[in-house]
Amino acid sequence: MDLAAVYEEYFPKIYNFFFYKVMHKEITEDLTSIVFLKVAEKLHTYNPEKGAVSTWIYAIAQNALIDYFRTRHIPVSLDEATGDLAVSVSFEEQSSLIENETRRELYGALSRLDDRTRDIISRKYFFEKSIREIAAEKNMNESTVSTIHNRGLKQLRKIMNGFEL
Repeated sequence: MDLAAVYEEYFPKIYNFFFYKVMHKEITEDLTSIVFLKVAEKLHTYNPEKGAVSTWIYAIAQNALIDYFRTRHIPVSLDEATGDLAVSVSFEEQSSLIENETRRELYGALSRLDDRTRDIISRKYFFEKSIREIAAEKNMNESTVSTIHNRGLKQLRKIMNGFEL
């Protein structure tokens, strides 16, 4: 397995995974770096018979996120670290670092959604997961995930079109 190919394919996905968990650019960059350092160190131990590369890398990312919160003494359960995690960060401050206006508006709109909805939307579009995969990951019924997803999209449309919720 080629490290450069793994990095190229998974860097944006892992970066987005962290960004939507911590909503802080510098912390996201640090955590993403930690993951790819571990991937580089442990690439020789990856066994394709045990699971997909994506599963292996996301497990490393989830462990890095749990370690991050543990070392900062932020109480968080394993379910929260891998699912619905809220961190108090000034989104306006972080969005000012984002150059693309549309992307900044989208991040602002996403920040106004509840954590569970934001997590499902980000898994669907930023991590390219199916409703079935999201339901399995979150241990939820597919119809529940689909309903949350559809309602979240409606909320995003209202926010992006200037309607208050």
